Amino acid sequence: MTDKTQNKILNKIRKLLTLAERSEGNEAEVAGRLADQLMREHAVSLASLDEAALLAEDPVGGHELIVGRPAWMASLAWTLATHCNVEAVRGKRYRVVNGKGKHVTIMFGYGHRSDLQVWEYLYAVAEREIQRAAKAHREAHANVYNWRTNGYGLGRTEMSSFREGCVRGLSQKLCEQRQAAKAEQAHTTALAVQSRHDRAKAECARRHPRLGTFRGGVGASRDGVRAGRSISLSTGVGASASTTKLLGA
Repeated sequence: MTDKTQNKILNKIRKLLTLAERSEGNEAEVAGRLADQLMREHAVSLASLDEAALLAEDPVGGHELIVGRPAWMASLAWTLATHCNVEAVRGKRYRVVNGKGKHVTIMFGYGHRSDLQVWEYLYAVAEREIQRAAKAHREAHANVYNWRTNGYGLGRTEMSSFREGCVRGLSQKLCEQRQAAKAEQAHTTALAVQSRHDRAKAECARRHPRLGTFRGGVGASRDGVRAGRSISLSTGVGASASTTKLLGA
């Protein structure tokens, strides 16, 4: 499988997932099913290769994902990294963004190239959906008196708590999907998936031998958790927990 062929497959999967996410009813279901089927076929084709050939076709490397300063964004990146067999760490670097140099928060992800591509794609989708849910939540409480701020509407802390809740709810949902998929996966496929994650962890440990711990955030709200569990990255991902994990496995 050449790079051109693999990129063509990845692009087709992305288009199907986008169609599934933005459509409704039967159209969304069909698009999701086709995306899932394509991922499984792609997984089988790569899993059949020996390790040397696999690494040549889908090498292990690193990728930088620029996220915002809020803790929920880093948590979201970690949540999706776990779902995509990517190992991620948080850090800051000086980068030129929109023509201006500044220090930005970066998630450094490590894993197979195709897993990193899906990780970046899903992060963009999930961030947009959480921001959309947060906007709706703020508007729904615009006329509610807030004793914390002595005014009406939700303050920054409440909105941060809501977004963190969204991440937690989404994390719970994806974890349940992975558990269900694991029970359905063939033994050889499950081993291939685990091997991908092991390679990602090894690459991360090689590049970052000393890692600290991250603590941050204001806590997750119940409303946020409920909203997060209702977020649909796409019908394809939601219909089968193995979709993103199996891509390129």
